[in-house]
Amino acid sequence: MSIIDKAKELSGQAVEKAGDLGGDDLIVNTIIRLAEKKERINKLLEEQGCDYRISGIDVENGIPPKASFSVERESE
Repeated sequence: MSIIDKAKELSGQAVEKAGDLGGDDLIVNTIIRLAEKKERINKLLEEQGCDYRISGIDVENGIPPKASFSVERESE
């Protein structure tokens, strides 16, 4: 196998793996983990008497995937 053939094979494998990153199961599992983290953090914030809570989650599917939390002050 020549170097070029090996490079083509490896690039094909990389493309396959990148395609797997956007799989539905991965996205669902990511959302579930983030929602659980949101609940844990909000509970800790409440226990410490903090007026702020995570109010939302944004997920960007990419390489690498990105997640951000929106934080708001609780109304009295």
